[in-house]
Amino acid sequence: MSSKRRRHVAALLVGYIAFTVGVTVAASHVPTGYEISIYSATPTPFWVGVALAFVTAILVSLNAPVATARHRLALLLGTLVGLSVTLLPMIRDYYYYGVGDALSYLGWTRMIAEGSLNPVNFLYPGIHSTAVTLTSVSGLPPRRSLQLIVLFFVGLYVLFTALCVARIAARSNAVAVGTFFALLFLPINNIHTFIFPYPTSEAIFFTPFALYVLLRYLGDRESLLTAQGVRIVTPLGVVLTLVGVSAILIHPQAGSNVLLVIVAGLGLQVLAQLYGHVQFEDRITGHRSLAPQAVVVGLFFALWTPRFERATGTMGAVVSGLLYGANPADEISQSSSSLSAIGSGIGILFAKVFLVSTVLSIVAGLVMLAAMSDRLDDRYPDRNAMLRYLTFGFVPVFMLFGIFFVTSVTRQPFRYLGFMMVFVTILAAVAVADGIPFGLDFSTENWRAAVAVVLVLLVVPQAMILHQSPHIYKDSDHVPETYYEGHVTTFENRDPSVWFAGPRGGPRRFVDAYYGTTYSDYTPTGEHFPGKEDKIPFAVFGNNESTHYSHCRYVPLTSKDYQKEIGLYEGFRYSAEAFRSFRQNPDVYRVQSNGDYRLYFVRGEDCLR
Repeated sequence: MSSKRRRHVAALLVGYIAFTVGVTVAASHVPTGYEISIYSATPTPFWVGVALAFVTAILVSLNAPVATARHRLALLLGTLVGLSVTLLPMIRDYYYYGVGDALSYLGWTRMIAEGSLNPVNFLYPGIHSTAVTLTSVSGLPPRRSLQLIVLFFVGLYVLFTALCVARIAARSNAVAVGTFFALLFLPINNIHTFIFPYPTSEAIFFTPFALYVLLRYLGDRESLLTAQGVRIVTPLGVVLTLVGVSAILIHPQAGSNVLLVIVAGLGLQVLAQLYGHVQFEDRITGHRSLAPQAVVVGLFFALWTPRFERATGTMGAVVSGLLYGANPADEISQSSSSLSAIGSGIGILFAKVFLVSTVLSIVAGLVMLAAMSDRLDDRYPDRNAMLRYLTFGFVPVFMLFGIFFVTSVTRQPFRYLGFMMVFVTILAAVAVADGIPFGLDFSTENWRAAVAVVLVLLVVPQAMILHQSPHIYKDSDHVPETYYEGHVTTFENRDPSVWFAGPRGGPRRFVDAYYGTTYSDYTPTGEHFPGKEDKIPFAVFGNNESTHYSHCRYVPLTSKDYQKEIGLYEGFRYSAEAFRSFRQNPDVYRVQSNGDYRLYFVRGEDCLR
């Protein structure tokens, strides 16, 4: 055994031990209440262990010979580290992870499991139906199954991002570079893409699988059916069609981007046939046609999506924004004012969330410019053709991002931004592996060392925004058992005539999670929850609730409310004095408490007088 090999083996041994110890310590540190930041609440040994393991994985994988056992073990170690940070809420045994939409998705999952919701009549049944199947097979509760679905899609994303880079790049170490770039998780921005159960995110994580199948299909020479010597149906062609349909079932809006990529690839093939002698080499004209997949997947999208009002409503909002104008600067200005009030600014937030993705987007942009201007190395025609397919696929998604941004359709642009980051990740990794567009050679020792340093510098800020935390001026998505059970006790023992309200909104999401998700004040079984979305105005809370409301109100308050409003936002909207005054109001009565969750009864103007 050579000295270099011994060093690699020793480093891997240390890395795996550090990782194991870190994860074990984290798993033993079960939360006793709500944690506003999973980063500060997780024991330091975990972060030290995964940091040491990740650096070890980078150094060994970039320096060990490709296809050796130690190279593969290094890639496995790096992947395990990335997955452990991503799935840290599961390691820490969070009761559930994901507030807001994620609780509503839990409600839909319960409805499918109980048979009260037919998946065929649901806009995006992909992850919910899969979670129901997992629950029926394993016996796990739906909340656990949904979180395991996230693990599956994250693993799929890392694996096939690396394989996409390996399929495109000309150099042998592309798998290692692709793996570590995938572990940056650029698609997650915590504005409209998240790491908890969220169909948009899962559809985006599914995209590299679709891209890999597409890139492999282009050169597929096998056939399932031939006619007069012409290959009509190929195995990968069938898989690509099924993948396109699956992406739409996971989330039609995000999944339609896969359809756009297929159609854009078909457009490139048509242009290559028409103008190949000008700009596109013969290799593209020899690829398998994407027309069958474009037609079948497009037809499925056209038949599936318009049946649902939510999908048509989004398109209506886009058209309205284009016709009557919109001003996305208004939302930015409002957010900037709120950040300024707590001593920050929009520029600081942008740097925290988007600095890494901006830098890599510039690199990816240079690669796309080189691909479309015939400035790539002619020694690698297959790579150059694949890069042109990716460039063409990127264009329509970028255009949709621009349209949604201009029309200011809430946070919709950031869905497309997350999808665009899949392309950015792959293109930037190919650029590093092949030295595009600077002609650098990855085989040199100095270049590998530089890549290792850059990866470490990039992964730290990205890891800090993977989960919502005060670092990006957001509270954690942790849902303790005390919150869930507290709401359940309230729902089962409430007076149906009493309305609900709460700071920043009532308990709608917990109603969804427990009873099933609807778009009204009624549950699927017909129970009425008036006011479940009502927000107590800032000026009313702690001031004049009993005179502001005519109906009696239930007001649930959790430890999260206080930590978020006072600790994180420094009383900007709801002050400590307001919370204290609310509790001391003689017309406000505490009727339930389990420590972390408290329910108050507010006597209204015309109620119980």
